[in-house]
Amino acid sequence: MLLLLPATQYWRKKVLEVAKDFPEYTFAIADEEDYSSELSSLGLADSGEEVNAAILDVAGKKYAMEPEEFDSDTLREFVMAFKKGKLKPVVKSQPVPKSNKGPVKVVVGKTFSEIVMDKKKDVLIEFYAPWCGHCKKLEPVYLELGKKYKNEENIVIAKMDATANDVPNDKYKTEGFPTIYFAPSNNKDNPIQYDKGDRDLESLSKFVEEHATKLSRRKVEL
Repeated sequence: MLLLLPATQYWRKKVLEVAKDFPEYTFAIADEEDYSSELSSLGLADSGEEVNAAILDVAGKKYAMEPEEFDSDTLREFVMAFKKGKLKPVVKSQPVPKSNKGPVKVVVGKTFSEIVMDKKKDVLIEFYAPWCGHCKKLEPVYLELGKKYKNEENIVIAKMDATANDVPNDKYKTEGFPTIYFAPSNNKDNPIQYDKGDRDLESLSKFVEEHATKLSRRKVEL
């Protein structure tokens, strides 16, 4: 779906010139004030352009058109680049931590691929929300879990604020908090969700060791 801002009859005509060439896509026009949060998430809030354009694909990924004078030709080039797979998605991200040496690694949008998708590591990743009571209750247990595996160089215990960062992989769906996945080193695109056990140290440890592919210490130490 393509989102154009703002909505005026003049710009509608410009969009229609392009939309007729791409019947496989849905073109939508909206007022920038109504979509201010979307503009911010796309990094276009301060673009200075009268019209901004973005593509939202079926997987939820977002693509922003570089700020430039808008016309039918620039829009057509933007859509063609998307169709050919030449665009990079916009990923909302907190700043990359300057220090990340704690027992629980902090993941942000910009480091998700680097940390979670690292094929040399097994990764347990918790997606949380700062306001979530269940997440706050889990925090000390999760910290102990991180400490337990801190000397396992091939296992990473990690967490990510899912309200402040985009997850650039649609296999890691988050529909509630906390959501926990185990991303095995040999099958990153098929993470295993932890959704049946208790959120205590013993249960989480057994889950990690059950699915670990690179665990050097096989005996659970509780």
